[in-house]
Amino acid sequence: MTQRRKSTPEPLARALGPIIDRLGSEGHFGLLRVARLWPEVVGEAIARRTELASLRFHTLLVKVSGAMWVQELSLMREQIRSRLAVRLGEDLVREIRFVRGALRRRRRPPLSPVARQARQAIELPEIKDPELKRAFDSLVEAWGRAPR
Repeated sequence: MTQRRKSTPEPLARALGPIIDRLGSEGHFGLLRVARLWPEVVGEAIARRTELASLRFHTLLVKVSGAMWVQELSLMREQIRSRLAVRLGEDLVREIRFVRGALRRRRRPPLSPVARQARQAIELPEIKDPELKRAFDSLVEAWGRAPR
């Protein structure tokens, strides 16, 4: 019987290193690099209304929540592209296309409750006109039923 020779395990970094280098040189990690910087480059308000869809042939495709945002961001396209170029290098993103599309729902942390001050009763002068008094009472009653 032949004995199998035991080999020492090769470190994962060394085994995957060439594959990762090849994928990185082909641009497969470019979208991830852009995604990490996107909120800083465009700001939090725009980042919440956009979603990076793909990066192919140096063209970044960005899904936007509405037509108004597509219009607005299209006007800002060159400014956003230049900010990305400063942070990531000139060659990664050469063009940006904004398209309207449904964004994936992102889980956001729940809002913390805000303590409200206790309401204080106020004294109002007496309303002498009966029609005005009925209208005011109706308004107060409707206000009390309104959801908050």
